[in-house]
Amino acid sequence: MTNIRRKAIDNITRVFDVFVMLITFTFSLYYHSPIEISRNLIGFFSYKLSLINIISLLLLVWGWLYLFTSFGLYQARRFSNIIKEWFDTIKAVTVGVLLVGAVSVAFGRNNVKQEVLLTFWILCGLATIVERWLFRQYVLHLRSSGRNLRHVMFIGSNPRAIELAQKVMSRRELGYRLVGFVDDEIRHDLPRGPKAKIICTLDKLPDFLEKHVVDEVYIVLPVNKYYEKIRYIIKLCQDLGIVCRVPSNWFEIQTLHTAAFDLEDEPILTVYTGSPHQLEYLWLKRLIDMAFSSISLLLFSPFMVIIALFIKLTSPGPVFFKQERIGYNRRKFNMIKFRTMVQDAEAMQADLEHLNEADGPAFKIQDDPRITRIGRILRKTSLDEVPQLINVLKGDMSLVGPRPLPVRDVEGIEKRWQKRRFSMRPGLTCLWQIGSRNQMRFEEWMKLDLEYIDCWSIQLDLKIIAKTIPVMLRGTGQ
Repeated sequence: MTNIRRKAIDNITRVFDVFVMLITFTFSLYYHSPIEISRNLIGFFSYKLSLINIISLLLLVWGWLYLFTSFGLYQARRFSNIIKEWFDTIKAVTVGVLLVGAVSVAFGRNNVKQEVLLTFWILCGLATIVERWLFRQYVLHLRSSGRNLRHVMFIGSNPRAIELAQKVMSRRELGYRLVGFVDDEIRHDLPRGPKAKIICTLDKLPDFLEKHVVDEVYIVLPVNKYYEKIRYIIKLCQDLGIVCRVPSNWFEIQTLHTAAFDLEDEPILTVYTGSPHQLEYLWLKRLIDMAFSSISLLLFSPFMVIIALFIKLTSPGPVFFKQERIGYNRRKFNMIKFRTMVQDAEAMQADLEHLNEADGPAFKIQDDPRITRIGRILRKTSLDEVPQLINVLKGDMSLVGPRPLPVRDVEGIEKRWQKRRFSMRPGLTCLWQIGSRNQMRFEEWMKLDLEYIDCWSIQLDLKIIAKTIPVMLRGTGQ
């Protein structure tokens, strides 16, 4: 796509975004207007269209476009995930509605009430998502039908370059037309197709780019061998105004992900493991944690008082049990639970080590003699874990995540790959807890923790929470 086409699509998207915002905002005001004003549209608009309202409307349009631009909603989204675009849209609309409410309060605009803002937020968020999805489908249709295509070239014909070319060219909706491969070596295992061939050597690349239509260049050469040549090609593409793309996973580690950002004009490449969504949506996970833990603590507070009384009446000692655990990136914190064991249970553990039924560094005894009568009931129903909602609210833990291990267990972990479990905030529940739990070997437990980290998403968290509830109700928890 040329810059002119890119700008045209951006401008069309802006028009649709503003149109949706104005329609939903107007409807929200109209719907919640006084009865005598909202009887007919003519009376409504004659009441609303004053000079100050027109100026406010123009400022609203400008602010809305600025906000959407700040959230990256007008960047090229040829490769972007539609779910990410939806989340970015909701974030932008949410901030926009909050700003509208704040400005309305500051200037005493009594007609923009809470119900107006709530209606506006729901309608505008949904309508903008639908509008952008329809527009995306239209653009994808154009690309799939052979229009609005970009001519792409791959520098290198090694197996990695071929694999990348196959991935890119198999997705017709991306709108690419293959120019060919550039390499000094002649290969016979290139993808099938009339354009899947070596079109020139690396030395002839400048002449080829100056004489042919090429919109994008993918450089897929070994960095250690072709470092200077890669620098030269990037500079060449810069001089010719050609988009240059370089795969960021230079180290070819399967679980490695990268993300780029600028730090005072210094480009920084972030290399991390885990889910590719972690850097983008962990803020939403934290928001859900705070909301859920706050509401749950309020709802459970009467039951917590009753449980505390039972513990106090049936066993000497404190109501709560606090133990130092290892959390996010090895941060230490005091985990809170209802006490389910006799007093000084930790001091008795050394005498019970020979009864340990768990493999690895974990310590588990099926019929632990230290557990009290009320403690056995609390453990069976997982009610002893409820106070950990305080840890969730404080930020030490999350609703879902690898279970926090005691210092003793962590010191016993010998395999380095198992320690990657600390790269995620520990949780109340996780994958292994909705399975066979005590019957699981320690290494399988660690693998499930890493599977959760590598596949993490908000949807996965909600799925685990939904499966945890029946486990608690059936009393099959540990």
